Amino acid sequence: MSPQSEPAQPSRMEQPIVASVTVSGTDAALLRELAVVLGRTPEALALEYAAGTLKLPAGTVGESEFADWALFDGPHDLAERAGQDLAHGFGL
Repeated sequence: MSPQSEPAQPSRMEQPIVASVTVSGTDAALLRELAVVLGRTPEALALEYAAGTLKLPAGTVGESEFADWALFDGPHDLAERAGQDLAHGFGL
């Protein structure tokens, strides 16, 4: 076969890149739960996590960089008022 009739090989820059990501432990559990909530696949979230575009909390909410997340959008004195309501409900 002459060099002119051989099929052209794609250049190195045009070849696809194939990669795999393995996430285990509590990170995997968090990704699975988040995937259910978001209606996405855990695999898609694992890729984002590996790429650094998806951050997961490292500890409890009060101990991590995510401590300023608003978990409940209620009145600032909710805990105090809830305690008062319980005290009145039990005749205390």
